Amino acid sequence: MPVIRSLAFALGGAAFLAVVPTAHAVSGWYLNPEGSGIDGASYVSALNVGGYGFIEQSISQSHLFALDFEEHGAYQVFNDAGTAPFGSHDITVSYAVSGYVGLFGSDFSAGTIDIYADEIFDFGSTNAQFGANNGTRIASFAVDTGQIDVLNGQAFLQASVVSGSVVSGYFFDTNGLDLAGRDFSFSLGVQNAVIDPSGTNVVAEIACEQAGFTGRGCNGRPYRASFLNLAYSTVQDVGVVSFNIPDGGLANVAAVPEPASALMMLSGLLGIGAWRRLRG
Repeated sequence: MPVIRSLAFALGGAAFLAVVPTAHAVSGWYLNPEGSGIDGASYVSALNVGGYGFIEQSISQSHLFALDFEEHGAYQVFNDAGTAPFGSHDITVSYAVSGYVGLFGSDFSAGTIDIYADEIFDFGSTNAQFGANNGTRIASFAVDTGQIDVLNGQAFLQASVVSGSVVSGYFFDTNGLDLAGRDFSFSLGVQNAVIDPSGTNVVAEIACEQAGFTGRGCNGRPYRASFLNLAYSTVQDVGVVSFNIPDGGLANVAAVPEPASALMMLSGLLGIGAWRRLRG
């Protein structure tokens, strides 16, 4: 069924990288994981991410033939090859997003995406929430919109930086100017799959603690993984992140990416197998 498939892949925060550039904007930037300034920063055009999410779904009361969803999860940022963490500090993402998906469309309508830098590489652990939000929060983004590609099991979303949330010393534009205090947007694209989370801390840390789930796995009864469960599911994701930075002070107008082009970009940046081998 198309609806079931779309929900299975409606990865949180999900959304396919906007390879169609934002109008009058550039997507390249510099990142310094230590936060020590431009001298220690590396140029990036996009970041590889991998992680897990927990999705809860229910019949939509406001959209015809659709399901509303809420997803919580965590990502870790990897190097260009997708074989190791990005740099000297662990860059992680903690997110909570919501929206709907159905026969007549889909959208990510709300949510927050937080980026952290942590000198301790403990992603996936029981520290804080999955080891993803116990470092220094260096930026936050509020979800604007998104879309889910039902047939390919992919999704994209666009989010705007929260004013005052960017910590100086971490992010810089192509001219080496700090992005703290600047207005820019965040594009995230992912491809995911429903998984059995046995052997991981996904249920305890993401479902129970982060999402506040009180069903199986969080109420003393064992978690029951299902690939056709309309109520909830655990997913594993791989994806890419891009910043859309206004050029020359012009407005940052969001552009809707084409899923086919986004898939090509994602496949080129990070093979799904590479991240899974790393985590295996």
